[in-house]
Amino acid sequence: MFEVHARKFEDCVAIYCNDKGQPIGPKKARNELTRFLGTIAHDYNWAPLTYTNWQKVPDKDKIWEYVNSKYILPPESYDWVMETLDVSWRGFKCRLKRDHYYPYDTYEKRLNSRPNNVPEDHFKLLLKYWASTPAKKTSLQNAKNRQQQDNMHTCGPVAFAMISDEMFRQDGEVPSKRKLFERTRSRKEGKTYAKPFDDTQTKIQEMRRLEALEADESSECQKDPFDEVMGDGRAVRKRLVGIGVSRKKPQENVAGNSLILPKEVMESIKIAVVADVQKELSAEREEIAKEKEAHAARVAEMERATKEQEMRDDLATQKEPMTLDVIASALAQLRQKDPSLTSEMIAKVIVESATSNSA
Repeated sequence: MFEVHARKFEDCVAIYCNDKGQPIGPKKARNELTRFLGTIAHDYNWAPLTYTNWQKVPDKDKIWEYVNSKYILPPESYDWVMETLDVSWRGFKCRLKRDHYYPYDTYEKRLNSRPNNVPEDHFKLLLKYWASTPAKKTSLQNAKNRQQQDNMHTCGPVAFAMISDEMFRQDGEVPSKRKLFERTRSRKEGKTYAKPFDDTQTKIQEMRRLEALEADESSECQKDPFDEVMGDGRAVRKRLVGIGVSRKKPQENVAGNSLILPKEVMESIKIAVVADVQKELSAEREEIAKEKEAHAARVAEMERATKEQEMRDDLATQKEPMTLDVIASALAQLRQKDPSLTSEMIAKVIVESATSNSA
């Protein structure tokens, strides 16, 4: 991630989000952003390990500002960025405890196992906290909670927002809660999983049954099949939307088909669109000008032909012999009546009349 940390502001990479502020693309940049946030969460200068929870970590505005110096993010993605940092920070501390606390039975041995990327004063505070009664009680409760979790997803590190967006692009419609639940709990044949699939499969079948009833116009079932089977508590609502969606602001839909783009990207698009429109308008104006010029030329030609024919008709009515003098005199009279007759037009008619007379 050195190249990202060294990235200049003018080289910032734009990220777009879904309607909940969760980044969904471009895929390569989105994955890079997640790894980049992990390096910040593991850096004690940004995220000190001396705090017991992420909410107490200071200077989050500075972290947000630094992230925005490397990526162009919409303000709506703030919660996702902070929760991603939280998850990564807690995961880092969890691995430290697993690798440098549990394997040893004395404080000295644990201290000697301190990794190089953790300051000694930070590590000492961690060891002291992990050995405390409240920390042990919390750890035990967390372990029990994990054991009680069921219907766990099987999509690994792939974000639900990305899966939901992929399903929307494939099907052309926002995936239902049941479809997203089934997709994120699918299992590969031959692979071993920590927990059985029976309960999850039973719930999926019940959701499908309720969907079929809901599709029947005579059915009075109006509640979402997923909510009917799983309940609609805060933890359940959170289960299908992933990181970055506040529990305090429950979302009605699993996913939307709208995007949130950074302001800078919107401005770039606006400039590009305006330039394209101006280019098209300029081309249309040129085309109209050419059409007007061609039309004017056709009208002028028609008027010229009409006037020449009028001169011929006037000459044809002359009773005197058609000598050159007579023709010239008649045309001179016509020019007095219509000054727009040009010398070329008069000469042309004279020649035609003289030729016709001599023949």
